[in-house]
Amino acid sequence: MIAKKRTMPKEVKIYEAIVRRLPINHPRKAEFENKLSRKRAGYKGEKELDYHISQIDQAKLTILHDLRIPFNDTHFQIDSLLISSSLIIPIDSKYYAGTLEFYPEFNQMIQYLNDNEKVYPDPVLQTKIQARQLKAFLISHQYSPPPLEPFVAITHSQAIIKNPTQNKEVSQRVFKSPGIFYKINPYFEKYQKEIISDQEAKKIVKLLLKKHKPYIPNLEALNLPYGELQKGVECPACNTFGMERFHSLWGCKRCGHTSKDAHVAALKDYFLINGQSITNGQFRDFLGISSIHQARRMLSQLDLNISGEKKGRVYTPGKSFPLWD
Repeated sequence: MIAKKRTMPKEVKIYEAIVRRLPINHPRKAEFENKLSRKRAGYKGEKELDYHISQIDQAKLTILHDLRIPFNDTHFQIDSLLISSSLIIPIDSKYYAGTLEFYPEFNQMIQYLNDNEKVYPDPVLQTKIQARQLKAFLISHQYSPPPLEPFVAITHSQAIIKNPTQNKEVSQRVFKSPGIFYKINPYFEKYQKEIISDQEAKKIVKLLLKKHKPYIPNLEALNLPYGELQKGVECPACNTFGMERFHSLWGCKRCGHTSKDAHVAALKDYFLINGQSITNGQFRDFLGISSIHQARRMLSQLDLNISGEKKGRVYTPGKSFPLWD
């Protein structure tokens, strides 16, 4: 059973909004395009892993994807977690291309790609640390978990995995996504004794779902050039900014396209780039509207939470506002 499906990372949505609003020739455009490309690629690899996990017999398994759990003033993240009454398997997904050489004795992995050499932290060590953190978290909540056996999935189809030192743990714990069943099945055969009841396993799943805190990038840390981002409503037909409001429609001066709700995408961009609150004045400034009353009417027709009175009124996304869709 899949108890938590994977969703598009919030970073992707934020970077999409930034790239959309940065002018074509802006000096930081390529920087955010690269960030967006990497995040999309990583998500693609994780979805590939999800597919192969879905092919495993789930009769006695509960699967949770993309967990981020607060613990000891920090957070630990697990890309995929398989829970049974006899065994827990955390899997860390890595979307690396090129040739990957593992050197666990030095806690590092070296990537060779396009005549370049790059050093990364040892993924096996990383997933072992995540497993240790998960175990400590469960014990702190009065659970005695079954054995934890962590793995690393290399999700890029063109990656070449090498183990120059013939390290046994690398051979046991690293695999390409399609080989997941053959890598983890021996462990299910090894650990057949039930350590926790099905009811306890369900309680652990419920706890993890309750404690999960999705990662949202710190917008201040991105150091965005707010004054240089394009404002206005984007035409959904030709992607030109600056649609004008005529009565109840938005009109594009460039291509003539009209839309009733093009302002929703613009408001979504504002929330993603500036933080999840907006005033009537900020709404008018960002969308290019002059009328206070027209702006108030448009905001009131959306699923937004409202706090404050008159000039101090603030709008935030409601439960069904499509911020992360």
